[in-house]
Amino acid sequence: MKNAKRIIALMLTVVMVLLTMAIPASAATEIDPSEGPLQRIEATFYRVIDSLVNAILKVLNLIIPGLNMGDKWVNFDDYASPDGFYAGEETFDTEVADGAQWSAGYAYASLLEGLNIYDGSFYMGGTLEPISGRVPTKVIDDQGVNVYALSDGTSGVVVQAVIDGYGLARGDVLEIRNRLADFAEENNIISINVSVLHQHSCIDILGMGAPLVPAILVNPALSVIGADTNKFIGGKSTVFMNNMYEVVSNAIMTAVNDMEAGTLYYGSVDASELIHDKRNPIVFDGELHRFRFDPDDEASNEIWLCEAGIHCVGFGAGPDVISADFPYYFKEYVKETTGADVVYAQGAELAITTEYETIVTEEDTDEVRVAAYGKALAEKAIAITEEVELEPVLNVKFSEVAINADNQILTLAVREGLLNSIVTKKPFGYNIMTEIGYMELGNKVGIVFIPGEVAPEIIWGGVVGADKSWTNETWDYSSMKDTSGIEKLLCFGLNNDQIGYIIPDNDIHSMFTENEEINAASTQSASALTEAFEALIATVK
Repeated sequence: MKNAKRIIALMLTVVMVLLTMAIPASAATEIDPSEGPLQRIEATFYRVIDSLVNAILKVLNLIIPGLNMGDKWVNFDDYASPDGFYAGEETFDTEVADGAQWSAGYAYASLLEGLNIYDGSFYMGGTLEPISGRVPTKVIDDQGVNVYALSDGTSGVVVQAVIDGYGLARGDVLEIRNRLADFAEENNIISINVSVLHQHSCIDILGMGAPLVPAILVNPALSVIGADTNKFIGGKSTVFMNNMYEVVSNAIMTAVNDMEAGTLYYGSVDASELIHDKRNPIVFDGELHRFRFDPDDEASNEIWLCEAGIHCVGFGAGPDVISADFPYYFKEYVKETTGADVVYAQGAELAITTEYETIVTEEDTDEVRVAAYGKALAEKAIAITEEVELEPVLNVKFSEVAINADNQILTLAVREGLLNSIVTKKPFGYNIMTEIGYMELGNKVGIVFIPGEVAPEIIWGGVVGADKSWTNETWDYSSMKDTSGIEKLLCFGLNNDQIGYIIPDNDIHSMFTENEEINAASTQSASALTEAFEALIATVK
């Protein structure tokens, strides 16, 4: 009987593997239900197939052993915020306080320095690998971390580390924060943020670069015997991750220790000609945004914080070369041209990518295209002349959000230890515990911090109506821009977590027709985050 159960479990595991491999391979067709009854029927058909496949996967997830077997995950009702969660401020200031003064600091550090990245133990991130992980064969530029630290002199210090990588789970963010706990308390740090730029051409720090079949066959067995999770097959190297924790923590301390007084400006420029949206509705922020910190000490460098929502996939989805993609060349060109130190943050990038046609030719290599694009975008940033000076008023607040993890493919990845997500158990499923945040600068510019790759229409409006939606339903929420009530709202994506694509609930397509749905943790991520944002704003305004 025991042998029979083991054979059944093994067979079910193989089925799970085949399904997770087959779905991404099939995603190709876009269907617009508003084009006619046949398209509506086709969309409904695919949704039924999705439901059947997801039901099968859910049963398999309940049967195949995983991390949920022990006490690693608590029940949702028993969950308490971890020590590494920074809630920020309870109330927002609306006036400049006595003694208020902007101060900022900057740091950069390489994540590759001192490591033998060609020894075969480091996998590349960016795509699912069925049998063996991809190892790097060449380093084109660098994989590193840029950090800014910012304070208005009265509210405490906000820091953000932006890492070159495909994604970073919240558990790894908490590890970095915990290493900084004493330093944060000593330096009045009220918000520590760790985000990524979503390059496909970097060593894996998320975990999805693991050899999938071996992981799903071996890790369940290790779960049964209660083995140390460090023995699980995964995409992340323990050596690389421990080095990353240390490098990022040290860079944050350097940025804070180097803070000096100055003036903060905000400006933007139209960069829409360099941006391509691949998915309807065609909604994106076509502006490149720049915060420019001008230090009082003329011998010090300016610090620029720039943001645009554009996928970093210049070397393809699954390359074997290490590159920080166009943001590296963006920062380098600005540095060479102006002397400024630059932090580039990722925006709302759902299906938004680069538009190369006007700056390169088909004969150019990937390296040439990526460098040329970074330069073209940098030239836009340098050309910004219209700016507003921001008064020294900094406000920031975060709240935790429970996301119903109903994507059974990603649930499997989390249960088998590939992703270091923070998870709570429900009677028949799981919640990913993530966080959303909001920061205001000078009472003029707001930034919403999002834990994944968000659809721009959620931020600025334009979600499809029932006639065009796959669910034939409406989206009954205001845009985050309207909810914030701020003059200008920006989005920093993939911040403090990577829960995948965040798509309006009423416009979730089929896993068999779109790539984004495969990597969305939940069909309700958008509504959960939108409701959390509304609740957060209601407490401070």
